[in-house]
Amino acid sequence: MYEKLQAVVGTLFVDLDGTVLHSETEKPLEGAVEKLKSSRDKGWMIVLTTYRGNPWGKHHKYGVLSTLSTLRLLDIPFDEIVWNSPSPRVLINDEPCHAIPHQHNGSWTAYDF
Repeated sequence: MYEKLQAVVGTLFVDLDGTVLHSETEKPLEGAVEKLKSSRDKGWMIVLTTYRGNPWGKHHKYGVLSTLSTLRLLDIPFDEIVWNSPSPRVLINDEPCHAIPHQHNGSWTAYDF
């Protein structure tokens, strides 16, 4: 969907429902699209994570194709999507890593990557 980054500064793993998109309306949360775009412009790789793609999951009504259509329509940048990945998600890494707890359906305006 997007051209590959020339120089990657890091990877953002970002949950989709309740973090980028409002859980009920599928509208982008305040500041989410702008922050993802500016982060990508700075060299961040964006990996979306979602439980979508699981026909028995709580977001089963949003299939893979409808999700991709929504992301394209809303111009939400990403490099990869990890489908069918339930929470909690745990990252184990040999380099320093950071976690940002996001208020469900909350704003992105205070984030600075």
